[in-house]
Parts: sequence; C-alpha cells; structure tokens
Amino acid sequence: MYFAILGPVEVGGDHGRCEPAFPMSRQVLSLLLVHANQVVSMDSLMEELWDTSPPKLARKTVQTHIYHVRKALRNGAESTAHVDTAPRGYRIRLDKGQLDLWRFEELCATARAAISAGRLAAASAAYREALVLWRGPAFSSVTTGSLLSAQRARLEDLRMGALEQRIEVDMELGRHRELLSELKALTFQHPLNEVVTGQLMRAATRSGHRQAALDAYHRLRTAMVDQLGLEPSAGIKELQQDILQEGLLPEPRSVAAAHEVVRLRPPAELPPKAADFTGREERLAEIVTAADSPGEDAVDQTAVRVVVVSGGVGTGKTATAVEAAYRLRPRYPGGQLFATLHRPDGTPVSPQEALASLLLSSGQSRRHLPEAVEDLARLFRSWTAERRLLVVLDDAHSLEQVRPLLPNSPDCAVVITSRWRLEGLPGAVTHVPLKGMRPNEAVTLLAAVAGSDRITREWAAAEELVRLYNGLPLAVRALGQRLSARQDLTVRDLLSRAQQDSKRLMVLQGPGTDAPARIGRAHLRLPAAERELLALLCRLPRPVGESELVRAMDGSDVPPGQFNCLIESLVAASFVELRMCHRGPTFTVPDLSRLALSADTRLTCQSPPRIAPGAAA
Repeated sequence: MYFAILGPVEVGGDHGRCEPAFPMSRQVLSLLLVHANQVVSMDSLMEELWDTSPPKLARKTVQTHIYHVRKALRNGAESTAHVDTAPRGYRIRLDKGQLDLWRFEELCATARAAISAGRLAAASAAYREALVLWRGPAFSSVTTGSLLSAQRARLEDLRMGALEQRIEVDMELGRHRELLSELKALTFQHPLNEVVTGQLMRAATRSGHRQAALDAYHRLRTAMVDQLGLEPSAGIKELQQDILQEGLLPEPRSVAAAHEVVRLRPPAELPPKAADFTGREERLAEIVTAADSPGEDAVDQTAVRVVVVSGGVGTGKTATAVEAAYRLRPRYPGGQLFATLHRPDGTPVSPQEALASLLLSSGQSRRHLPEAVEDLARLFRSWTAERRLLVVLDDAHSLEQVRPLLPNSPDCAVVITSRWRLEGLPGAVTHVPLKGMRPNEAVTLLAAVAGSDRITREWAAAEELVRLYNGLPLAVRALGQRLSARQDLTVRDLLSRAQQDSKRLMVLQGPGTDAPARIGRAHLRLPAAERELLALLCRLPRPVGESELVRAMDGSDVPPGQFNCLIESLVAASFVELRMCHRGPTFTVPDLSRLALSADTRLTCQSPPRIAPGAAA
C-alpha cells in the first residue's frame, strides 16, 4: 500500500483507493500517518478531534474511528490491518517507501549530499523530484484540528526550505533568467518571504533587470511595514544598496553564448486548480474545443482563438477557466500566462499595468518597457507571434481593458473570464455562458467538500438545499465548508434555515468563507445609474414587466430616457435575468443578489415604487 499526505490524503491499495469514508476517520488516519511507526496517544487523538472540549463518549468515538480506518485498509489490501493498539494509544505500522513524506525527506537528504559533493545538477534534480510529490497543502482534503494544523505548518516550512534551496542551487548553476518567472510568482504568493525576494533580486540583477530587482524590494518593504510594522532585515537592505550602487553586476556571458538565442523556460503561470472541481463537462468541452489551435478544416486560419467565459457572481468562472487551461496546457508548449485584471478592492487593472506584467513574464526588463499602451501592445504581439501560448485573463472589466492584451497569432489562444459578455472582441470569439450547476452536479460538489457518505444519507434534502441557492458553486462550496466544520450540523438543519429569505445568506457565513460579502460587493463595480436601476428592481415585485418598470423609473432617481441602455447593460453583466412571457419581456434580479442588495441600507433607504395590482407580468 502507498500513503500520501503531501496534498489531499490518499491511500492506494491492491484494489484501488481506500481512504476511510468518514471525515473524522480520515482526520485520525492523518494524525497516525504523520507519526507513522510511533504511538499516538488517546489524549492526542481527542485533542485533535475536539480540542479542549471532548464529548462524554470521546474515547468510544475514537475507537469507532480506529475501527473505520482498519476496515478501510483491510478492504484496500490483502494484508492484515496496519493499525496496532498500543498502551494508551494507537500506532500505524508502515514499511520503507510506503509514505510520500518519507520519500520527500529521502530525496532532500540526497540533494544535500550532492551539494556537499559539488554535484549541483544532481542536487537540483533531486530537489525537483522531491517537490513534485507535493500535490497541494498537506492534509488538504481533511479538516484539521490543532495538532494537524501544527504539522501542516511544519511540513510547509520543509517544502519552502527545499524550494528555496533548489532555487539557490539553480542560481549557482547560472540559471538566473530561467528562474525569473517562477521567482516573480513566488514573491506574490509569499509577499513577506525575504529569502525568495532576495533570490528574485539577485536573479533579476544577474539577468540585467535591475529595475525588477528594486521593484521586488519595494513590494517586500511595503508588505512588511503594512502588515508587520517591521523593516526588512539588514541583509536584504544591503543587497538593495549593492544593486543601487551597481555592486551586483549582471552575470558575465561567454563570447560563444553571446551569439546564442536566450532560451527562457516557458512561463507556467496557471494558479492551482481546485482539487474538488466537479461537473461542467459540457462547458469545459466547449472551451477546450474553441481554444484549441486551428486545425486544417478551420474556417479562419489567421485569427487568434478567444473564449469568453461569462456569468454572474459565484458561478465558478475562474475555476472553470483554470480547469480548462490545464486540459489545454499540452497543446501550448510555448507556455501559459495568467493575469488577474482586478485589484483586491475590485477596481480594474489598467491595460498598461496588465501588459507590463505579461511582458515581465516574457523576460523583458521593466526599465526598457515603453509607457504608451499601444507600444506595449505591439511589443507583446511581437513576442507572442513566435510562440504557441495560452493566455488566461481573469475577471475582465471591459473591451477597452482587454483589446490591447490579445495576441494576433493563430497559434495562440486566450481564455477570458468576465461578468460581461464583452461583445465586439477581435479574433475567432466563442462565448461560453455559465449559470448555476445542475442539481446533481451541485450535490456532487457539496459531497466533495462535506463528505460523500454524509451527503448520500440526506441526498433529497441536499438537492432541495442547492436549488435554493440556484446551484451557484460559490454558495454550494460555502455550504460544504460549513458542514465539514460542524459534524453536528445536518443538511436538514441548513435547509430549514435557508428556506427563510431572511436567513438564506446568513447560512453561507462561516469562519472560512466570504461568500455573502462577495455577493454583496459585486454591484459596487457598476456605474451609479445602473446601481440605481438595480436597487429599483430589488424593491419591485418579481418578475416585473417592461412597461411597469419604465413607469416605476419615473418616480425614482434613475436617469430618464436611459432604460434600454441601462437594462441591457445589467442583463449583459448577469445582474438581471431577462425572460419572455406572453405579455412581453420580464426582468428579475437573481435570488441571492436580490437578498444581498436588499440587505444593503444604501439601496433600501427608499420606499418601493407603487405598481398597480397585477401589473407585474
């Protein structure tokens, strides 16, 4: 058997995967595995499961979970159970090579020995093999208590240490240019890590990109002062001074190398995909087919392929686009670029800023980048013209923001996510709209987050629950996280609360999710006139016909004479649903958005306009 804890916890047996079905049983197994061949006391197991407040029958419950672990392991292999009862606790017995953590530690030791022997290439290869074992954060499929959380932090420190050492070895091998894209991503993922920032500063300077190095120091100092109230250490300050005084010179190149084309490692900037991604197979097939390189039978052989994945808040646009991008990755050996087109406060990133970021990923020096958008766009198109690249642009705000970011080569493809449909983009454009998931898909996602056995027992209630949230992945995932965090909470508990409009959003609120806030903030990115019309729609009966809505606008603050423009914009942005009935078009704000907007006092301070009985279609 093989046990893996460096990512989602997995157990591979003679008959396939055989993890225990119950979440707390997997939690017990995880604690045993991280202390494999050692006794884990009953007190430690109770502390992990219930912290300082174990129930009266805690010991009996632990024994039940040990039974489930043993049963799962017996079902997965012909051998006897691996869990032994010991005085005051339990021990899982593993042989050499059965645990991925042990393999990781063994490869890191091999790499350190290779460094001591001066075999840097072998050390780099060993570290790379060790880091490939990580499939995500340790125990990522398991709810962790205080003990497993501490172990997760310890293992993450080991991973980062191996990664930093591998980068250091690669720099010793002169691979500065190849490291730039990776180090840039790492500094954004770990903005307070001085080691990684220092490595980026040295690699950028050795590659002739002094400004990129100084920018990295500025980001580190800003983050440390804002978040910790501390200045960077003396060592990294000295590194900054060396760069300013040109004490750290670019890496010299041999005469032979000066005539060679510099070959940067292809960028690989896709964020991690969701381990529990579920469903959307039809939409994924549309994206992959549309974004694939033009074949011989394609109608237009010269246009860049563009796929716009659009939908309302919480429909899973980014997760779907990233999943599709991973499926497309083998078709684009030139690399994959990823750019988020909004800032944390929701404001859009300017085309200049987005283009500069994309060009830095290509190895360009910030110091030599032009300032004008058109000049940056021409440089980007020239660089992409010689490569088969996949570009993912996340959360686009407008046509004007996106147009300069498009390659013009038919060998490239672009996947864009946006609240808007972005009509009028150049290229071979395919629109893939996303709405809520089908009930069976949504329940499957709920089971992936909360535990399959638990949801299977209440499948009918789970179907009704996800319908109340229109199958929105954001809401379904938040519901699953609440269930996973509270073993005493049932699906029917959540359903009874969610059936009340006043409590439906509150049901999504948990310690690990900001789903209600995300839904509530979405309208703030709209222009003022559109927000006024949206507020008006929230105060009207549902659904409302076109003529009744126009009359209601006369007594509101919505600018007169702009009905068609405003309502079309709200429909295009997925804030309003348009339906046709026998009396003509009707308009409705989706339930969750309506509830979130109705709770906003800025939108509900006015009295609802009067509409004659029966006026709403």
